[in-house]
Amino acid sequence: MYAEAMDDLADAGFEQYELSNFARPGRRCRHNETYWAGLPYFGFGPGAARYLRGRRETNHRSVTTWLARVLSGKSPVGDVDELSPADRARETLVVGLRRARGVSRDEFLVRTGCDLEAVAGAAIARHCASGLLERTEDGVRLTREGRFLADTVIVDCV
Repeated sequence: MYAEAMDDLADAGFEQYELSNFARPGRRCRHNETYWAGLPYFGFGPGAARYLRGRRETNHRSVTTWLARVLSGKSPVGDVDELSPADRARETLVVGLRRARGVSRDEFLVRTGCDLEAVAGAAIARHCASGLLERTEDGVRLTREGRFLADTVIVDCV
């Protein structure tokens, strides 16, 4: 069904810009593009999430708890996840490999301070040899066949 979706949606003028997302040209989801690029994002309201400087925060999901905390001047944040630099690099790789364009070596270095090959070079080489990843002019991305086994490839890279 996934192969049929990739083919039929492409024939209908949709582009696959992420493993599970297709859109007409110029109509991609901007929030998801930001998320997959590992860029900061904000969230407001109950259950909303934000990501800034390696810190992920999620507001309380309960409307009554969120509202009570806001009205009393307390933080509405319920969960905080602070990523180490190494974890941020791995997460950047994971979400980047979900994108059709893959991971740019230069962008990865700028965003994480880490060399892509130092983080996952051996796994990248293995999966390139098996045909699940391919090197691009500036990085690496999943092949069409690699998209079917993306979870396996991604787990091996981190």
